[in-house]
Amino acid sequence: MTQGQNPSAGRTRAILLVALVAVLAVVAAVVTVMVSAATYSPGARTLSPKIQVAAGADHVDPEVGLVVRVPEGWRAESGEMIFGTTALIPEAFGEPGEGEGSEGATEDAPGGLVFLGALTDQLFDPQEPDNQLAAFTLATGMGQILLPVPGQPVEERIEEISTRVGDGWAVSFRVLPVGQQNLIGPEGALVYSAVVGEGDSRYWLTYIGLPGQGALDSPRAEWATEIVERLRPSEEI
Repeated sequence: MTQGQNPSAGRTRAILLVALVAVLAVVAAVVTVMVSAATYSPGARTLSPKIQVAAGADHVDPEVGLVVRVPEGWRAESGEMIFGTTALIPEAFGEPGEGEGSEGATEDAPGGLVFLGALTDQLFDPQEPDNQLAAFTLATGMGQILLPVPGQPVEERIEEISTRVGDGWAVSFRVLPVGQQNLIGPEGALVYSAVVGEGDSRYWLTYIGLPGQGALDSPRAEWATEIVERLRPSEEI
């Protein structure tokens, strides 16, 4: 994915170490999650990103004290993860342990995977306060790990975000594949990362969506931003 893109000056050695340790496990998990044709059912096509997220339910991440809005049609899992402390997965992919060919994995499911958690020194230098740089570092780093294919980033976008846990930035781009590979189609994939908060209370979210070209057959960047903007401390419950 790095072809045509200069490495981020703020990338830390820690995320590279995480990449080396986790890449095989993450690739296997992502391939399992993204095996469907990644298309919405006719009913889901009528939902805007705002409505789909607003229609969901709240999930509490006890590890970091965050309330996360889980969009309609998705489910949340928290606990010990390769990245972060909560993952959001389309409900159509079934319960944990159900693999390809199970009843839980249908061709009507949107494709994608969301990780989120607290920003720690494993991902970014805690002494570096720039949330925009942190979001860019996560987007490029996580993109390389979760989409380990040669590709060209296009349609880069940066936006400022305000939440109840603090302000921050989101970075997103679409990855067009270069050469032969079996993970993403010619339409590409969406990579999105956001970092909000300040000091010791900073949080991140990374979303990888297939096919991610802006059509309704996978959630767009606006969908992920709606989730980030609804983050709030669990003590507000």
